[in-house]
Amino acid sequence: MTAGKQNLDVSQSLGPLLQEVVAIATQHEGEGHTQLAILRQLELLHRNICENYFYPTLPERRRDLYNLLRDMEENGGWPYIARPKLKLIMQSLMEAEAEQLENTELE
Repeated sequence: MTAGKQNLDVSQSLGPLLQEVVAIATQHEGEGHTQLAILRQLELLHRNICENYFYPTLPERRRDLYNLLRDMEENGGWPYIARPKLKLIMQSLMEAEAEQLENTELE
């Protein structure tokens, strides 16, 4: 299945949920505290998906990460990734690559 097809399937699956969230926000239009509560819940959901599902799938090799980033650039869909988390991802990637180079040199 291509990335475009997967995105379409996910968009179709999430469509009703997104409409429901917008309907809830619309019901509470003008209610700042309720809007803030909605945004907080969405942020918690975003963080949960990032931490438990997205970050673990990030490639360990630099080339694979580059390909993923290129695909994100070409097709849109850059998720919000907190700067400290992005630095941690890059540090882990660099350490893995350094370890791989070290192992190659020892052989």
